[in-house]
Amino acid sequence: MSNQTDIKKFVPFSEYVQLALSHAAFIENDDGTWTVEVSHLPGCVTWGESREEAMEMALDAIEGWVLTALRFGDEIPVIDGCALRYASDLAMQKAA
Repeated sequence: MSNQTDIKKFVPFSEYVQLALSHAAFIENDDGTWTVEVSHLPGCVTWGESREEAMEMALDAIEGWVLTALRFGDEIPVIDGCALRYASDLAMQKAA
């Protein structure tokens, strides 16, 4: 996992989701369905009947993974030097 020293910038939720999606592996299964694995988010795996549906499901899975991690206080991985921006990060920037 990445740590705080790897952070180059903070990004909003939607940008973080797209960044995670850019690292997703789309695998066509023997039956024509698609599996998607998001390598930076442990356990974030989904599938769809078509590649298009798998893409939609991947977006939903990434959003759900991040929101669940936030809810339970789990670490949100840094991806390519980008960390999810929290409301507390914005408050600290304004106070500085």
